[in-house]
Amino acid sequence: MTGSQKALKVICIILIVISVLAILAGFAAFAGGMAIAGAGYAGAAADQETYALGAGLMFVLAVISIISGVVDLIIGILGVRGANNPDKIGPFFVIAIIGLVLAAIGVVFPLLTGSADFSSMPSTLVQLVILIVCVVLANNIRKLRQ
Repeated sequence: MTGSQKALKVICIILIVISVLAILAGFAAFAGGMAIAGAGYAGAAADQETYALGAGLMFVLAVISIISGVVDLIIGILGVRGANNPDKIGPFFVIAIIGLVLAAIGVVFPLLTGSADFSSMPSTLVQLVILIVCVVLANNIRKLRQ
């Protein structure tokens, strides 16, 4: 096993753990949204709109977290599979490039539209760097395979 394969395997195992945590956080946010919705049902009529908006926001965050976690889980699983068997690195390489493009859009788009949220920018940049490293490592493994 080459250094690129070992590094990719470690990064992808970490990505799998993080993705499982993101999925669990998504379900927790969904449960929180349900709790907010339930509290709004029992609240005064004037407060129900506020509770409904809060619950809706929690549901949106839950869906985003779950979808992101599932995508990262797929990328992690394909990366471990490709690191263990270089003949199967192709699907991971393609998915990692797609993820890299989406992460780059996620960094650039808010800056261009003026809607950049600098509190979430560090995590977006970390995701971008991780995907760049994954693409480079997958490309090294592809080259060694040939």
